[in-house]
Amino acid sequence: MANRALGSDIREHIRARGWTRIGKTEWEELRERFAATTENTLRKHAGASGVIVVQPWRGLDTASLDGLELSLIEMAEAYGTHPLEARRVVISAKDITRFAARNPKVAAGKRELKAEMVEWMLVWLGDPAMFEDWVKLRKAYLQAQRIPI
Repeated sequence: MANRALGSDIREHIRARGWTRIGKTEWEELRERFAATTENTLRKHAGASGVIVVQPWRGLDTASLDGLELSLIEMAEAYGTHPLEARRVVISAKDITRFAARNPKVAAGKRELKAEMVEWMLVWLGDPAMFEDWVKLRKAYLQAQRIPI
């Protein structure tokens, strides 16, 4: 199925159900209905539907460090009620981000950014509750070293 048609199908499914938010039950229904679709594709189209996708099903924003920071803090909150799902989502995002960090076809600056993101996710995986305090210290360190963030 073409990505555009798939996106339309996902958004239509969400609209037809009358959902205003996607949590565990709705996510499981989407996964069952669109079983051949990756979770990242589901996240993308569910997010584009205009409904609220709650963590951990919304996933991580790896477009910027600010987006990653916010989504990891939200994920730490979700960890309290959905620890296995939250860890699984962060591990998946880390693996994808690590691939970009090591890909020689990716521009050097972007590889450096992705490598930093991997470090942030590893810290989160080590102790989600301490991530928010750690990231404040990390950002202060990067700024003091004049490393762009």
